[in-house]
Amino acid sequence: MNPLAAKLAECLVARAQGALDWTDGKRRRVIFVADGAITLVQSNLKSETTDHAREQQPGVDEAQVVAAANQARMAGIFKETGGESKWVEGRSAPRREPIDFAESLYSTGLPRPRVTSYLRAQSPGCTWLARQAMPPGLSDYLLDLDGSRTLDDVIEFAPGGAAAAERWIRIGFALGALADVGIETSVYEVRAVTKTRPSSGGIDDIAAMIADATGKATPRHLATATQPVADRLGPVHARILGAANHFAVLGVSWQDPVETIRRSYFTLARELHPDRFVEDSAEVQASAAEIFDRVRAAWEVLGDVKRREAYIAKVIRGEKTEEEQAMEKVRAILDSESEFKRGLTDHYAGRLAQAHDIFTRCAERVPEEREFAAYAGYTTFKIHHGKDEAKAEAGAKRLFDAVQGSERLDSGWVLIGLVHRAKSNDKAAREAFVAALKIKPANPDAMRELKRMEKEKEARQEDDASFISRLFGKKK
Repeated sequence: MNPLAAKLAECLVARAQGALDWTDGKRRRVIFVADGAITLVQSNLKSETTDHAREQQPGVDEAQVVAAANQARMAGIFKETGGESKWVEGRSAPRREPIDFAESLYSTGLPRPRVTSYLRAQSPGCTWLARQAMPPGLSDYLLDLDGSRTLDDVIEFAPGGAAAAERWIRIGFALGALADVGIETSVYEVRAVTKTRPSSGGIDDIAAMIADATGKATPRHLATATQPVADRLGPVHARILGAANHFAVLGVSWQDPVETIRRSYFTLARELHPDRFVEDSAEVQASAAEIFDRVRAAWEVLGDVKRREAYIAKVIRGEKTEEEQAMEKVRAILDSESEFKRGLTDHYAGRLAQAHDIFTRCAERVPEEREFAAYAGYTTFKIHHGKDEAKAEAGAKRLFDAVQGSERLDSGWVLIGLVHRAKSNDKAAREAFVAALKIKPANPDAMRELKRMEKEKEARQEDDASFISRLFGKKK
């Protein structure tokens, strides 16, 4: 990074509060920083104004114009080679136009570290890196790097995918949050490299390096075709194949801290890596590949915080996963819907007690299904109406609550109308049936009940007319 960008990065890492005022002749930029983030960038360069961005992108909305101008200002910052900068402590931005420094830095085309880099997190840049939005587990993963792994190895096992890992590794290198400690000081290679040992890069040297790094005796040649699997791979082979879960594969307890799990994984990965068995028999290579894959699969789960917690819940505690719970819920809904239809058959056939039992079970099994609750409430009312009014009213309230919480429950409004009819409140009943028809104009129950009420009304009117006629009719 150039001096201006480096100074800006320094302010962000330190979570400074203020403004970085840069000038180069008549050109000027002011970069406002608060709590480790860029809140606003101002510039007097015409090519970096919002008016220029608006001219370059006609027809886009104002938010896109502001974003384009900010992008141009950040690009200018990373291109500067001269000028002077002054830090103004505590100066606040006149407005907020937050800019993602990491994304802007990455867009400059950051170089990729060497493939043979041994990565280690270091202060103070790692404090800034820890605050950035990354895929779950990636931040902790990068900040735990201790110089024992090469770049390719780090990327291969990174949570969140290789693309995200490489992106943040490049950003981390640019900011000094990650460093290449080199083979001379690598935790993995430090015992294997000396100033005097001659090295031809052949298989013998690799074998010696692995022996030194792991602290275990390794034959001068990596293997011989006559070695049986058990002798070549040792007891770890049988242990891993017989492991009951991922923790057993890595030889740790589910209660161990993640650092213990990580160390165990790295030890096994070095010991079982396929590169150590390239001259072995096909049988040994196949067995080694199998247990190495099990070790890697275990780490992919246990090395990720969320996946590890989910695994502990399912495998160790025996809890159901979210997917299993969702499937159980689906099955409960489907089973309840089928049973509910049988309840409706009993209901319309007058078998009220049987229908009530079915509706109650369905409502308890799927409490969020309001139609189940509505029918359970209605049948409770019908069974107790005229016998136990307290229970009847509790059933009516359950029905009303279910219907009031739904905008589309036409059948519920029919049931409310029937409750009002049972209480001889024809006006409220008629309003409930009309409400059902507004939701579903072809609702047969609502139409039938309204017609029945009209016939009853006509019958009452005829009875009233007959009575009056008899009362005031002419005497013969």
